[in-house]
Amino acid sequence: NAIAASYVSEVSSLPAYPCMVYVSHAEKREFTLTSYDGKTQVFTDPTALHITIKRGHDDLAKRIREVEERGEQFDPALHYPEAIRRIDVRLPAGHLAQSGAVLVDTPGLYSRMKFGYDRMTREFRNAAACAIFIVKSDNLFLEQVFEEFNELLELFSQIFLVVNLDTKKRDLGPEGDLVPSLESEDPLRIIEAFERLAMSAPLKHAADQGRLRIYPVDLLSAASRRLRAAHNGEEPVEEASRGGQASFDSFIQDFTDYLNSADYLVAFLGDSLRRATTLLSETNELCQQDAVEGLRERMDQLDAEVADVVRRHEAAERLAAFDWNQPFAELEQEQGGLIQAKTRLIGTQAAETIRAQVDAWFETDASLQSLIEDDLVPTLMGCQDEIAKYVSHSLEDCVAEGAAGIRVPLEIGRDLGTAEVDLSDQGRVSLRKINRAALSVQLDAPLRADEVPVRKSILDWLLFRGVASVRKRMLGDPARPTRPVPVDVKRKRLAPARAEMLRALQQHKDEFFAEIAQRMKRGLLGDYARNTVERMGALLTERRAELERRRGTLEQQLEGCRGVLAQLGELESETGAAREAIDELGRRYGKTDPNLLRQPVEAAGSVDLGMREVWIEPSAPRAGEEAVAEDADADAGTPADEPRIEAP
Repeated sequence: NAIAASYVSEVSSLPAYPCMVYVSHAEKREFTLTSYDGKTQVFTDPTALHITIKRGHDDLAKRIREVEERGEQFDPALHYPEAIRRIDVRLPAGHLAQSGAVLVDTPGLYSRMKFGYDRMTREFRNAAACAIFIVKSDNLFLEQVFEEFNELLELFSQIFLVVNLDTKKRDLGPEGDLVPSLESEDPLRIIEAFERLAMSAPLKHAADQGRLRIYPVDLLSAASRRLRAAHNGEEPVEEASRGGQASFDSFIQDFTDYLNSADYLVAFLGDSLRRATTLLSETNELCQQDAVEGLRERMDQLDAEVADVVRRHEAAERLAAFDWNQPFAELEQEQGGLIQAKTRLIGTQAAETIRAQVDAWFETDASLQSLIEDDLVPTLMGCQDEIAKYVSHSLEDCVAEGAAGIRVPLEIGRDLGTAEVDLSDQGRVSLRKINRAALSVQLDAPLRADEVPVRKSILDWLLFRGVASVRKRMLGDPARPTRPVPVDVKRKRLAPARAEMLRALQQHKDEFFAEIAQRMKRGLLGDYARNTVERMGALLTERRAELERRRGTLEQQLEGCRGVLAQLGELESETGAAREAIDELGRRYGKTDPNLLRQPVEAAGSVDLGMREVWIEPSAPRAGEEAVAEDADADAGTPADEPRIEAP
């Protein structure tokens, strides 16, 4: 408030929201809230801003307690991404407009809600011109207040330690009356006691070097005086130092003089060169990290994978061009010969069985239909089942031996392995899909009644009965001869028919077995070969498409790795060149009179400092530089009716 001479924030004992606050000049008042998830909210009404921050503060405290109860360390980016990360305050502030400075207010150093402090402040520390560390006089002798002060000494060339006095404070007198306190009457004694009794060696060393300056100031009075003057459109009247109390105006003057001094410019340029060197070193280290080596290994791996995919694709192409019908035709021919041999063997056995069944029929009173249904048909159908089982088992055994039962050239066998095509698996699947029930041959009656010759009796001749009439009277309906035939009738009138019946049955059997063999060869073997060839074609088409897609994906990843490594290589080369240029610039800088660095140059004004053209302006506050207010013990309030942002 005092530096900006504008009401930026209220100051109270209430805890402030733990986030960074950036204060800069703008023609119109505006507040921007940025959360850890990158989302932003813009406000022009301080009341709406105040409500939002208060609600966010309550939610944040609740979430922190929940995480602590689980025994975890709270990380807003992980546990509550909606938390406010920073607040940008832009408002009319004449002094900030004149200097172009940006004030950065940090959370209290030992606030309970202090989390991720280093991460919050990291983004501005390399850009800030100097640090202003504010501590109440009551807390000046607390060791924990200065726990992180050594880090500030390493980060900033100059630190202004402002001891915030309460000149209205009273002490108890010997007679029980209230008298002006020591810090209002003689604050210098407090500073002397701090330097003599409580100041650590690093702080004492920095103070002796002039890098640490201490100012006992009543900031409340200074801010009030400057805000009243600004409100009335007047220049603030300079307040004289009294009783060892430094005036805020002298602090501002020293602060401004330092920013405009050759010492600051020397420190600023020196810091810039050191930070540039550090940045280049870190960049070089990043280029050499294990992750980069891992990226190179990944690229080698991708190269090998692409070569493997190409090899597999070429093998799949050769397999697709191969004539698979030829080896399956050879299998069909080989198995067909086995079927014929087995069919002949079973046919011979069936003929003997049929002869025995016919002989047995002549020794009983059974009908012709009984012979057909009970003996002949079951015998022939059993033979069909036996042939079918033999063929199935023979083919299954052949497929089980591998390569789907076929013989392929050696190079095709290698391509099958390279393309990862399991020919045996394709054969097994094709074999399972064959409909064996559809391969059965429908058996007609193996013996018709009109194929059985009968002998007419004398009565048949006398009555002029025809053979068909006699056969019907003896055997029954020709379509279904179910009439029992006595044994003596069979012997007298059907005995000559035995040979004719066996001849007819032999002919039916041969035709039936021939059809079975043909059906098994064309159906079982043919379907198996056709299905397997079709499956191989579909599989190879799919495999080639899959390998093409895989190759495209790998080549895309490989191209990405090459691009990243090429950029890293270029970055490493540029980093080395920049490091040499920075080293040369540092040598020239070290030999240059500091006062010459502040001198204005011609309007065209560029000076070649060995790395690249650097524009040098006449000495003046540099726009965009930031001053850091490190608040050791004061928590700012939240915005209310006026812009009230966390400030010491």
